[in-house]
Amino acid sequence: MDIQRFFDHWQLEENPFQAEEARNDTVYARTMEATVTHPDFQKIFGQPPTPSTSIVFGEKGSGKTAMRLMMERRLAAYNATHDEDRVWMVRYDDLNPFLDQLSHTIGSSKPEDCLDHIRLAEHQDAILSLAVTELVDELLSDSDDPALRRRRNTVRKMSRDLRLDLAVLALLYDNPRHGEREARWRRLVRLLRVRRLISRKIHGIFALGLGIVGLVGSGIWYFTESVGWEWQVLAISGLLGFIGFGLSWITRFFKNSSKARKTCREIRTIARDGSFFADCLWDLPSRQGIDRLLPEKGDQDKRYEATKRFLQIINCLGYGSMTVLVDRLDEPVLINSDSERMRKLVWPMLNNKFLQQESFGAKMLLPLELSHLLAGADPDFKQQARLDKQNLINPLRWTGATLYDLCTSRFRNCQREGTERIGQLNDLFEDDVDERDLVDALDQMHQPRDAFKFLYAAIQRHCQNTTGETGNYKIPKLTLSFVRQEESQRVVNLYRGAR
Repeated sequence: MDIQRFFDHWQLEENPFQAEEARNDTVYARTMEATVTHPDFQKIFGQPPTPSTSIVFGEKGSGKTAMRLMMERRLAAYNATHDEDRVWMVRYDDLNPFLDQLSHTIGSSKPEDCLDHIRLAEHQDAILSLAVTELVDELLSDSDDPALRRRRNTVRKMSRDLRLDLAVLALLYDNPRHGEREARWRRLVRLLRVRRLISRKIHGIFALGLGIVGLVGSGIWYFTESVGWEWQVLAISGLLGFIGFGLSWITRFFKNSSKARKTCREIRTIARDGSFFADCLWDLPSRQGIDRLLPEKGDQDKRYEATKRFLQIINCLGYGSMTVLVDRLDEPVLINSDSERMRKLVWPMLNNKFLQQESFGAKMLLPLELSHLLAGADPDFKQQARLDKQNLINPLRWTGATLYDLCTSRFRNCQREGTERIGQLNDLFEDDVDERDLVDALDQMHQPRDAFKFLYAAIQRHCQNTTGETGNYKIPKLTLSFVRQEESQRVVNLYRGAR
């Protein structure tokens, strides 16, 4: 029997059990809200207005990415129905660009050299870069959406200190994928109205002009026998102005250049151009408010201050908190699913001060291998992480009953509109297969990905052993038992590391 004929009999629009990766799962994307979730999902998700940190350790295929996608949709739905106390969402799930830049900054392509130097500051910079870039994208968007226009007007009316903070954060962390960075910066400072009246070029031209006036006046004064006092005043004023403005220009030039070098050297996961950074500092007033956000070597508090300032800015836009969704940490090229490399990458983030920031929540969906390494971590690290305060789920387990409900839901959601839905999943099987048999079989699969593989293998085996003329569209118990034994052994071998 052809598998498509089997699907047509059950009025299926698509294969409900073909998914390998949640990001490419069309069934899940289409029916996410109607799909059964993990029993601990609400604990992990929490309450949007009061974000909290959750740390989940789960095996590959246990549904971590599906949870992240569900949280994204839930947060988007919450934001759509609230004008205040919305949640600014940061997707920290693609670390390749940041790790590549860190490797380039360090000057080594060896993964160990790069990961040995990673600090919590690198993660904070990467998260702030994602958050600030998205905000600047919205503010500079050419869209005529009324909500965006209101948001731009709100930013213009913010206090000068907050507008200046946003300009500094953009200078530090704005990292657009496309477009000219200089033009983007000019548009932003015009929107924020924080630009100094005298730019570097005007400052230099003015100093040079005063020098020329002073030289001309001095020449006339020196070479003319009888000269009026006006030329003397002009010569002295011009020379004094040239010296004053020239020294001011030189001092600011070297000061900005020094700041730019130190800052660009300290921000290692984002590509920063030192000369462009120094030029942009000329556009901002020389005040202490700028220096308080510029990171310095060995000063971790500047990142916390930057996060606090960003939260104050988005609070004016109706966002009461920020939630960071951390996922796919085993996928970057430098990591390549190596557990020791993952440990070096993740351990700096397991810091109680970072995870318990006010109006900040992190949803960390981590590979199960890290759970085994965590058990052997030293007491000082565990005290620093304080995982007892982080809504820890270790490991993410699925029972056979939950997998049964999940698979039943997916099957129903794939049936065509207007057709009679199956009652339960065991309707696909012969009468001697009851719900308990399927629950026990799915319990041996442990997680959604393997449960889907098991059911698809059962359907495939039935179609291979059945002719189309018989019209038998129910899977016999013998086929179920054979596939159950085969797939459960595959799962055991996988857990043992056999290939």
